[in-house]
Amino acid sequence: MIRLSPTSLASLAALALAACGPSDEHTRADSTSAALSSQRAQLTMRLAAQKDSLTRVVLQADDFIMQIDSGMSTVKGLPKNKRSDSKLDPLARQVENRKVVMARVGALVQRAHATAAQLAKANTLNTALRVQIASDSAMITDLNVTITRQTATIEALSVRIDSLKNETQQLSTSLASVESLHNKAYYVIGREEDLVKRGVIVREGGANLIFAHPGRTLQIARKLDPQEFTAVDQRGANVIAVPDSTRRYRVVSRQNLDNAAVGERDQNSFKGNLKIADAGRFWAPSRFLVLVEQ
Repeated sequence: MIRLSPTSLASLAALALAACGPSDEHTRADSTSAALSSQRAQLTMRLAAQKDSLTRVVLQADDFIMQIDSGMSTVKGLPKNKRSDSKLDPLARQVENRKVVMARVGALVQRAHATAAQLAKANTLNTALRVQIASDSAMITDLNVTITRQTATIEALSVRIDSLKNETQQLSTSLASVESLHNKAYYVIGREEDLVKRGVIVREGGANLIFAHPGRTLQIARKLDPQEFTAVDQRGANVIAVPDSTRRYRVVSRQNLDNAAVGERDQNSFKGNLKIADAGRFWAPSRFLVLVEQ
């Protein structure tokens, strides 16, 4: 008797079933497989459409980011742009580009903050400067008013000074004239008869005899004419030179020989030139000196 293996028995069973035609289970399985295949195809088409749409969105976003990056590339001092790996897919490349752009945007924002801080500080300084300028302008205005007032005062003082200079010059001239007049002195030397005739001296007192006049004295005239004298300046007339130093001369005027230096003095007569030792004391009694030759 021939015995069959389990494998052979299974094959024979399958042949038998095939000979009998498709069962209900086979029919349901085929329907389910067809539905799954149709749904898979629809999902595949929808995924492809969504992928295309996403790719377009990614490319548009990448273009927008590149436009922003192109505009920022003109700003100096920002991080340099690095090209993304061309082997990456668009989405990954866009992510890499976005990281670079965001770094540049961050640097630009920091710079904007720094610029805003500097601008705020500059505005504060400008405000302080405007206040200072206003204060300086007010001070300058006050100084201009003061300078104008002082200029007018100086001009008035200049006029006054010029007037005082003229007055001083006039006073100096007058003072010099007064001093010159005050220090002017006069002297005359001559014989008695000649001086009497000129009206410089007069004879007074004594008896009026025919040949003599005892007790008569010579006196300086009460009214004198300066034209009959030689004018000198007391401050410079230190010596009165006599015509003849061998003859004796007598002082008829009021001067005192105690204030002079003479040779061979006998009371109020002397020989030689008359040297004035103290002009102030010598000329104090009279500005007119009369010397009579004896």
